[in-house]
Amino acid sequence: MTLVAWNCRGVGSPSTIPDLKYLIRHFNPDLLFLSETLAHRNKIEELSVLLGYDACFHVDRTGRAGGLALFWKNSLQCQLVNFSNNHITVEIVNSTLGTWRLTGYYGFPNGGRRLAAWNFLRQLSTQFSGLWCIFGDFNDILDASEKRGRTIRPPWLINGFCRAVFDSGLSDVPVEGYPYTWFKSLGTSHAVKERLDRTLDNNLWFDMFPNAFVETLVAPASDHYPILVNVAPTPRPHVHKRFFRYENAWQLEPGSRS
Repeated sequence: MTLVAWNCRGVGSPSTIPDLKYLIRHFNPDLLFLSETLAHRNKIEELSVLLGYDACFHVDRTGRAGGLALFWKNSLQCQLVNFSNNHITVEIVNSTLGTWRLTGYYGFPNGGRRLAAWNFLRQLSTQFSGLWCIFGDFNDILDASEKRGRTIRPPWLINGFCRAVFDSGLSDVPVEGYPYTWFKSLGTSHAVKERLDRTLDNNLWFDMFPNAFVETLVAPASDHYPILVNVAPTPRPHVHKRFFRYENAWQLEPGSRS
């Protein structure tokens, strides 16, 4: 089973559709999550047919920003659970594995809403006690090494996100290959790269899919690269998942309190 998430920066761009067709043709994801679609219902439904998916759900853009879309094949047996301007959650029923939940997520892009984003992640984590996977554009990083170029991200921002991930009982799915998913001004002295897009899962999900990993793909239409989640790959050498230990010092960082 493969899942793809991409902040596409608008499905109306002339180059976005060819990129999406390429992703579907070469990786054949069972489920596709798009953020920042900048689109309304009719456009998303047309895109679902064009890409060959059996079903879709969308959240309209707000003004000239936002918009989410989730596309899936009937083989996944998805049922919508809830949604907002920042997420879509579905329940997936598998005759062998049972029921688990998947959330496509788009973190608040505004830097002034980081605390709200972290608390929203905590809120989502309380809604289900079973297997849960959440992926998409978090607009946050978990470690200083996940950013290259320009000024460093303040430690209190990194620690605030780490604490929210810890509080939510989540761990980072290992990424293979190129680690950065967002870029700006590449090829210049002002270039910056960050790993803003990722997949987080709880321990129950990791226990069910111990070999899952994330791969960064290429799609020139956006300043974000898509990420592909290979849920049940062939057995490979064990890769340790990343756990986040609560640090008392986080409480001293400005803005990190829940």
